[in-house]
Amino acid sequence: MSYFGTTINDSATIVGAAAAALENNAFLAAKFNSDGKIAVADTEGENAVGLFLAAEEGIKAGEDVTVQIKECGLWKAGEAVKAGDELTTDANGKAIKATAGNFITAIALEAANAADDVIKVQIVKAGYKA
Repeated sequence: MSYFGTTINDSATIVGAAAAALENNAFLAAKFNSDGKIAVADTEGENAVGLFLAAEEGIKAGEDVTVQIKECGLWKAGEAVKAGDELTTDANGKAIKATAGNFITAIALEAANAADDVIKVQIVKAGYKA
């Protein structure tokens, strides 16, 4: 039997329809809404699918939007965090330190000194913090 190519998508990004117009969403956490469309993560500690890229702003509802789902990326902090912290999303799609019951989306690869600092992270989707 011969195989041509691979059936595994090895891309670090996915493309999907935006649930609503997206403005000022660069470097925020993204999620699938109940209709399977992509939205900004809006519940603290929820399971985020990935991170919006810098170029993915000004998207109208229903238009394609690209989300980084693995590898190293950039995430806007919601508070000061240290390199090595396990991160989850806050209610605005920003990175905060994960606490018990939060979904660990990424590991901080550098410190954020304050909210709105953009930091490098490793997207890990490690499950819920014990």
